[in-house]
Amino acid sequence: MVGENFAAERFRVGDWTVDPAANRLSRLDEEVRVEPKVMRVLSYLAERRGEVVSRHDLEANVWTGTIVTDDAVTNTIIKLRKALGDSAREPIYIETIAKSGYRLIAETSMLEPTVDAGSKTGSEERNPPRGQPSWLQILFLGLLVLSGVLIFWLTASPPAVEPKPAEPGPVVAVLPFENLSGDAEQAYFSNGITEDLITDLSKIDGLRVVARNSAFAYRGSTESEQQIGVELGARYLVKGSVRRSDDHLRINVRLIDAADASNRWAERYDRRISDIFAVQDEITRKIVSALEVTLSSRDRSNLIKDYATSVEAYDLFLQGMDHYGRRSGEDNALAKEYFEQAIAIEPGFARAYAALALTHTTSAISGWGAPLEQSLAQAEVLVNKAMQLDDTLPQVHFVMGQVNMYKRDYAAALEAAARAIELTPSYPDAYALTGWILHFAGRPEEGLAAMQQAIALNPRVPAVYHLVQGALWYELEEYDRAIRDLELAIGSNPSYQLARVFLAASYVAAGDLDQAQWQMTEALTLNPDFSLSDVERGAPIRDPGYRERFLRDLQSAGLAN
Repeated sequence: MVGENFAAERFRVGDWTVDPAANRLSRLDEEVRVEPKVMRVLSYLAERRGEVVSRHDLEANVWTGTIVTDDAVTNTIIKLRKALGDSAREPIYIETIAKSGYRLIAETSMLEPTVDAGSKTGSEERNPPRGQPSWLQILFLGLLVLSGVLIFWLTASPPAVEPKPAEPGPVVAVLPFENLSGDAEQAYFSNGITEDLITDLSKIDGLRVVARNSAFAYRGSTESEQQIGVELGARYLVKGSVRRSDDHLRINVRLIDAADASNRWAERYDRRISDIFAVQDEITRKIVSALEVTLSSRDRSNLIKDYATSVEAYDLFLQGMDHYGRRSGEDNALAKEYFEQAIAIEPGFARAYAALALTHTTSAISGWGAPLEQSLAQAEVLVNKAMQLDDTLPQVHFVMGQVNMYKRDYAAALEAAARAIELTPSYPDAYALTGWILHFAGRPEEGLAAMQQAIALNPRVPAVYHLVQGALWYELEEYDRAIRDLELAIGSNPSYQLARVFLAASYVAAGDLDQAQWQMTEALTLNPDFSLSDVERGAPIRDPGYRERFLRDLQSAGLAN
C-alpha cells in the first residue's frame, strides 16, 4: 500500500469510507467529521498499513515545521479511535505497540474518484445560461480586482510585527535551550538549565517572565522571533544551546529583541561542569543588565544563590525534574528516587526536599501509591525540612499551600501561595494554586480573577488551568462555560481523571446525562477503584451546599459509593 496517495484520494478503512479532502468519515447513514490533523494521521497510517509507525515518525511527517507538545500524538490517536469507534484495549483499527508506536490493522483500499454532482458538461461551460457571466467576463472582472490589490500592496506600508506592550516591565520568554551533546538522553540537562534561568529571572520584580509551559511549546519551532514574540506577548526572547562532554560544558546564549530580531546581548561560555552554578548566575545578571532593569535590594538578595550543592546532586535533581514533568505514576515514582539520591549526596539540598514533597502531593491528588492522608503527611514532613533549610524558595511555599489546602486550612494555604508569588512575581502556577484554593474555600469569583493572572503569565494554557477554571465555573453554576474549559483540559490530557470527574458533574447539571455517564465511564477506566467516598474524603470543599450538589451530580453520572 505504500506509495498510494491516501492523503489526497478517497479510500476505505474497514467499513468506513474516508474522504481526506472533506475531513469526513462515513458508513451507511453515519457521518463523522474530524480535525485536519486527525485525518492526516489516519492517511499516514493507511499508507503504511501493517507497519509499526513510531511517534517520532508521526511528529516528523504530520506536524512538519510546527510546534508539537508531548501529548500531541497521543491526543490525536485518541480522537481518531473515538471517530472510528475503536478501542485501545481490543482494537480493530489501530493497535498500540508498546514503546514502539502504532499500527493500522484494518483492511484498506483506494476508491474511484467521484464526479461532483454540481459539475457542468462541456457545452454548458461554453454556453452559460442567460443572465450568468461568461468566462471572459469573469476573467476581466478578476483582472480588475487583482490590479486593485496589486496597487494597494505596492503603495501601502506593510504592517509592523510587534509584540504586545510589556506591562508593567519588560516581558521575557526563555525558549528551551537546544541540546547539542549528541545524546538525546542529555536533554534533561539543557531543559534544567532553561528552567533554572526562568526561575531566576522570575524573581526580579521589574521583569515579567513567560511561564515554562508556554515557552517550551516552541521547542524546535521554525517560526520567526517576531512571530514568537507576538504569540507569547514577549518583547524579548532568550535562546541558547548546551553542549556537555565529560567534565566540559559549553553554553551559548542570546538575548533577542523580538521587535526586529536583533541581538541585545550574546555570550559563549566554555567552562568545566563544576562551574555550572557560577555560569547560571552570570547569565542571569547579564540579561538583567542588558534589559536595563533597576534592581531593588530584594532583587539583589534574590539573585544571591547558595552554591553548596554538588554538581552530582544537581544532576540527579534535574533528572528527577525531567521525570516529574512527564505526569505519569511511573515517572512520578522515578522522580522520587532521583530526588532521594540527590538528598543522600547533599543532605542540605532544599530544592530536592521541596521537589520530593511535590511528588508526594502529586501522588495524593492523583491516587498513585499511598493513601491520600499518608502522602500528604509525608509531603508535610519534607516541605517543613525544606523550609528549615531555605525559606526563600518559592517552590517550598507552593507545596506548603497544597498541603494546607488539603488539610482545609484555607487561610494558611492562601498565605503560602501569596508568599510564593511575593518571592517570584512571575509564578503562574502559584496564581493557579490560589484559584484552586479559592474554589474549595467558596470564593469562586476571586478564584477566576487569580486564574486570569495565571493565564496572562502562561498563555499556552495547560490542562490543569482549564481544570481549575472549569471547576470555578461549575461552582458558579455556569455550566456551559465549565464544560468548555473541562473539555479543553481533556483535549490536552485525555488521562486527566479529575478533569473528567468535574466534566461529568457539569454535564449532569447541564441536563446531558448521556455525556455525563460517558465521561464517568472514562474516568473509571483510568481508575476502576475510584468512588464517591474518595471524593467526599479528598475534595476539601468548605461549603456543605456546594459539596452536596457536587456529590449528587457525580452519583447521577454513575459514580458509586
